[in-house]
Amino acid sequence: MRGTTDLLMTLAVFSLWSVAPGADLASVSRGDVRFGIDTALFDYTGTDTLGMEVYQQLDLQQFSMDQDSFVSFTTTVVLMTVSGDTTAVDQWNSETPWVPGRSAVNSTVLPVVSGDYTLDVTVTDNGNGLQGGLSRDITVGSLGTVSDIELARAVVPAPAGSTNPLRKGELLVYPAADGSYTLPEEHKAYFYVELYGLGGNTVQIQGRLETSSGEIIFARPWVPVSIPEGADAVGLVDSLDLQVARNSGLHRLVFGLIARGDTLETEKYLVVGRASEESSGTQEGFDETADIPYPGQFTLILSATELSIFDNLDQQARNRFYAAYWQGSPEQRVAFEQRCSEAERYSSPFKEGWRTDRGRVYIIYGPPDDIDAVLFQGEQVPYEIWYYYGRGNERFVFADRNGTGDYEQMFSTIEGEVSYTNWEDMITPLSGGGGG
Repeated sequence: MRGTTDLLMTLAVFSLWSVAPGADLASVSRGDVRFGIDTALFDYTGTDTLGMEVYQQLDLQQFSMDQDSFVSFTTTVVLMTVSGDTTAVDQWNSETPWVPGRSAVNSTVLPVVSGDYTLDVTVTDNGNGLQGGLSRDITVGSLGTVSDIELARAVVPAPAGSTNPLRKGELLVYPAADGSYTLPEEHKAYFYVELYGLGGNTVQIQGRLETSSGEIIFARPWVPVSIPEGADAVGLVDSLDLQVARNSGLHRLVFGLIARGDTLETEKYLVVGRASEESSGTQEGFDETADIPYPGQFTLILSATELSIFDNLDQQARNRFYAAYWQGSPEQRVAFEQRCSEAERYSSPFKEGWRTDRGRVYIIYGPPDDIDAVLFQGEQVPYEIWYYYGRGNERFVFADRNGTGDYEQMFSTIEGEVSYTNWEDMITPLSGGGGG
C-alpha cells in the first residue's frame, strides 16, 4: 500500500463509517448459506484506479463437513457496471476444520475507477451444493485525503513474513464484514483508515459514536498525530468501546480529521445488539434481510438525518437499516406496521391512504384518542378534529374542501406541522350570492 505506515493509536475508544453520499451498511446474504459482505476503498497507486477491498465473514457451523471434520466452500465475486459489463472477477476455495461457533473471514481486492457498480457474491457449500448470495450496489467516487473505513473485530500483530490478505502493514485486521456487534462479548469495535499525502504534517483526529439520527453518544477530544516525513500513505488503527451505546440498533461512527486547515469527516454504519436479544432470534424473530413491508410509510417517521442515510442505501442495506431501527423494541415495530395497514382506510380515489394527510398523521402519531367529525354544518365543508390527550392535549383539524373525500390538514397544535391560523375561515366557503 504505497509504503503504508501503521500507527496503532492508544486513545480511549472510537470508530467510524464511510464518506457521505457513498456511506453504506454491510450486506447479509440470502439463501441456504448466510454470510456478510462489506467493502472499503483505498488508494493503492495514487492514480484514478482505486482498490476496492471486499470482506467476507461466515459461520462455519452452517456448512456440511467431511469424514475428517473439514468444511469446504467456494466464493465467487463478480463486479459489474450498471450496463452489465463485467469489470472484475475473483473466486477462491476455502477448506478449514469444522469448529462450533467459529467464523471464517476472507478478503480480496478489486481494481475500480469512479462509477456505479453492482457487486454479486455467491458462496457454495462444496459438500452439498447449497448456496447463498447477495447483490450490492456500490458507487465509487474519488478519494481525497481520507480512505473509506474498514470495520474490524480484532487487530493483532502480523507474523514475520505473513502473506495473509488481511495484513495492513505490521498488523492483521480481521474485518467485521456483517457490520454487527453483540454486547457484552463484542464490546470493542476496531477500525482501520488511511490518510494520503500528509507526510511531514501534524494533523488532528477525533472519533465519536452517534445514533443513526445524529445524537452524539461519545466524542473524544481532538488529538494531534504527527505523520512521518515522506509517507505517501499512513494507516491508523483504533477501537471504540460500544458499551457507551445505550440502546441496540443502528449507530454511526465518525472519524474527523483536521489537516492543512481543512476539517474532514468519514463515517460508517454498524449495528449494536445485545446477547439477551440475540438469544430470542434475529431481530426478535424478524428476518433482517426481508423486504420492508411499508417502505414509503417508514420514511414518514425518520428524522432528516436518518432519511438522508436511508435514501443513499441500496435495497439490501435498507432492509438491514429497517431491522436495526426496531432492534430492541419489537412491540413498537408491530404497532407501526399495524398503523401502516390501518391508515389505508383514509385512501381516496386519487391517493393511497398513507399519502393522505390523515393517513400520514395516523402513521406518525398513532390513532387519536378522540375524533370530532362534522359532516355538514351550514356552509362549512366536512371536517374532523383529532385529539391526542396523551401527547399534551394536541389536536389536528382536517377538512374535505374539494368534496373528494381527501381531507386536507388545516391546523395542528404541534410545532412544525402544517397549520393555518385562519383555518376556520378556510372551511367556510364564501357564498356565491344569488343562487349560492
